[in-house]
Amino acid sequence: MARKYSSVDHYLSTRSEEVRPLLDELRAFIHASLPGATEDLDYGVPVFLNANGVPVLYLFGSKKHVNFGFLRAAELSDPEGVLKGSGKPSKHIRLLPGKPVDKDLLAGFIHQCSVIKA
Repeated sequence: MARKYSSVDHYLSTRSEEVRPLLDELRAFIHASLPGATEDLDYGVPVFLNANGVPVLYLFGSKKHVNFGFLRAAELSDPEGVLKGSGKPSKHIRLLPGKPVDKDLLAGFIHQCSVIKA
């Protein structure tokens, strides 16, 4: 089956002008915060793998918001219950363009993702 997008850059270029800057910012933040991170496309969205080669994060850009997703959320400590979603393995934080992004919160989850092994 052919991929809808040829690269993460291609995916990002197709997102609405409203969310594209936020996606670019979050992509750079992931690379700065997740040592040894690599990226790929899976399920039609950008997926980020930790240094162990485990897919741990994803970005989904809708027309009006971005989901900053955690593919192995069941393995993360979330005592405040900020991760949302109906699935057990993956959850997300919804971010809105023009609203503050709690990068300390994201960095805490990203750090947990950095040590996940297959």
